[in-house]
Amino acid sequence: MDLAKRSSDAEGCWVEVRPLITSELEAANFAPVLDALYNFAKPYRFLMVNTKDRKVSERQQVRFYLQFSDEPTRKQMSNIIQTLSDVEVVTATSPEQHYTVSVDLELAKNYALPIVVVNGQQGKVQVNLIDRIVASIAVADACIEITSQADPNAALGVQKFVYEKVSRKTGLSKTGLDPFADLIGAAVGKDPPSEVSRGKSVPYKMDPWVRECVKNAELKLASNLFTCKIIIKANSLGDILAVKNALPSAMNRFRVFKTEKKSHQQVSALRRPSRYGLRNNVLCRLWWIVPLSILLFAGGFGLFNPLMFISSVFSVDLVFLVLAGFFAVGLFVAFRKRHPIVLSIYELAQIVGLPSAVEKLPVALGKVPISRMQLDFEEGAQEGAEESSEEEESKSEKPSGTQEEEADCSELSQEIDELTIPHLLALEDEQTLV
Repeated sequence: MDLAKRSSDAEGCWVEVRPLITSELEAANFAPVLDALYNFAKPYRFLMVNTKDRKVSERQQVRFYLQFSDEPTRKQMSNIIQTLSDVEVVTATSPEQHYTVSVDLELAKNYALPIVVVNGQQGKVQVNLIDRIVASIAVADACIEITSQADPNAALGVQKFVYEKVSRKTGLSKTGLDPFADLIGAAVGKDPPSEVSRGKSVPYKMDPWVRECVKNAELKLASNLFTCKIIIKANSLGDILAVKNALPSAMNRFRVFKTEKKSHQQVSALRRPSRYGLRNNVLCRLWWIVPLSILLFAGGFGLFNPLMFISSVFSVDLVFLVLAGFFAVGLFVAFRKRHPIVLSIYELAQIVGLPSAVEKLPVALGKVPISRMQLDFEEGAQEGAEESSEEEESKSEKPSGTQEEEADCSELSQEIDELTIPHLLALEDEQTLV
């Protein structure tokens, strides 16, 4: 009963975020908001969807929605977003969807490798990558849905990745065969190997690419991490791939994990995304557990003997072996291990956020508050009054020498007029006499 109540409350905890025409949004403009969401430790959903304009029926607009787990979180985060960003936040309902194809994404490599490399000199990306995502969504008539939650335990995976890249261990087979190799070497007359050559950790020169991977993984380890689930929806697979190609990629990238072709009218229930679920813990191991169990079961009843199928080409033993091979391939393809999406705040802010080019992109804009318009008008009027007063002061504060020169010029012009007017009259009289 409580679970149903919480799910119904979460369905109504939607807000729409509208950038203002006066907004000056930089890259990663939602990073402070994501930092606040990390402290809540609750799942949330960010939605960018191409919808019809409510005023003009033939025009499309890209809108930005946020869904929270409960009503108190919605109210608090609405105030935080409106305070930290130059936007308008309004209460909304679940947006309607009319898509027939959806794609669930995953990372192509270990999540310790970032999808965005931070510039060491400037410390941030100059171009807002959300601009190209919004442009792709508007052209493809698509929707991108990002569900994420704070995951402090994800740092263990990054630490493991760094440790495996930095350290170098010998295998179990080498450790077990070392004594026998020493005995054979002593019998032949060779010198015993040094302790460094047989040790568990051997110092070596790190490859430049490995060094760069470790460096970026350590930078990611210093940030707060989110476990995410990213779904792209559209009416064709080509449109979905166009939006996927607009997502950022650097040392790591997104790739398609699962494709579903069915009608999507509503957004699914808000749930916590998981790094290692049933698939990654149990199902991904069935590709070797089931075939091995079949062979052991058949061997226990005397139906399978691995040495018998060599003698005859067509035998029951060969049938069990082929059956086990088919099970292995089918289960490996069906329950392939998924690479979870774990992003730092800076990486997530390249996807979750608002565009900078709001005057060029077809996005729904918010209303500028009246108090802000009055403030801008008063500031403009005050600047105009100050400029006019400065001009008057500059005129009144002219030097005395300049005023005397202007007076002399005026007297000289009067004398010239007095001399030229009678002369012109005399010339006219002479012309008439002639």
